[in-house]
Amino acid sequence: MKFYLNQYLSLLSFLIIPFVMFWNPSWLSLMGSQAYWPIFWLLPWSIINGSFKSMLVGFLLGLILDTIYADLYTQIPGLMICGIWFGRVGNLIKLEKNSLHFGLTAAIGTLICSVIYFCQIVIHLLLDNSPLWFFYYGVQNIFAQVLLTGLFAPVFCKWL
Repeated sequence: MKFYLNQYLSLLSFLIIPFVMFWNPSWLSLMGSQAYWPIFWLLPWSIINGSFKSMLVGFLLGLILDTIYADLYTQIPGLMICGIWFGRVGNLIKLEKNSLHFGLTAAIGTLICSVIYFCQIVIHLLLDNSPLWFFYYGVQNIFAQVLLTGLFAPVFCKWL
């Protein structure tokens, strides 16, 4: 039974990510922002499987999340870039089971994904001549996501 569960654990955890992002548990949030949940799954998977497979899985994960949220902005480029980068970091350094490595790598990956997503929003708002006060809230949201992901990554990445 344990072998059967270990064989399909990555698939089960992959399917749980959209539900956790949609659920948005308030007890795991900071200032209304939650951690960037796809990074928790993508980081350990990329370290094990390499950069090309991680890029494809980042594309698939971004496609699933984009269909759930159905807005004008996409998470695909950020997750693909993080998948490639995590795969290369895993090949070069062979990350140890050190909490600091997982936390810092996940925080940088969250920063990359969040900045790419925020740039899409900024470009859309600048084209519509929207007010600039929105930028402050977006930057605050990015830093809260980076902090939470960096703090929770050692726990979830070691588990996966």
